[in-house]
Amino acid sequence: MSEFFICNKYIYIYIYICLFHFVANEEKLLIRYNGGEKEWEFTLLLETEGGKEFYNRLKTSTYELNLLFISKENIVYLYMNYFDSFPPLIQDNPTEKINYSSGDITSNAKSFYISLFTGSDKEEKIGYIKTEGFAENIKTLIGRNNNINLEFVLERDEIEKPDTTKKPDTTKIAEINKKIIIAIIIGLSILIIFIILKFIV
Repeated sequence: MSEFFICNKYIYIYIYICLFHFVANEEKLLIRYNGGEKEWEFTLLLETEGGKEFYNRLKTSTYELNLLFISKENIVYLYMNYFDSFPPLIQDNPTEKINYSSGDITSNAKSFYISLFTGSDKEEKIGYIKTEGFAENIKTLIGRNNNINLEFVLERDEIEKPDTTKKPDTTKIAEINKKIIIAIIIGLSILIIFIILKFIV
């Protein structure tokens, strides 16, 4: 039996890492308007140059970007030309056109875009808005100058050490316990599957 555990030490390390990450740290990428009056969740495509670069920046800082609203015929989007405080997310302009949908976040070497309509252009898709109704919400919030300030945030939901001076938050404790139980069940299920496969093979 000891040989089984020695041979499969990497399996247990992997399960431990997965469970620790599941319980201890959850991340959300958020776009906020007016300090959180409105909030939308988005995701970044980390396999793309621009998506990975934007994610790495958000790990160290939040960005409040002033985006212009353009609505001409079939072109409806928010965009911003890059500047010194927010340099390009990709270095070279894409050479081929891509198709994009409403809510897609795209970039080229000169500008950053959030599409509010379907279309195509020489850009790299770096992410997309996950929350439904983003385009409709934005159109009602655009100011007189056809621009809007949006804050891009990487929010981490980490389990904090309890403060003994305060009464425990029973709701938060229940949520944490629920996550731990789910994580344990998933971990045990994976372990049982590996053990069964080991004996079969």
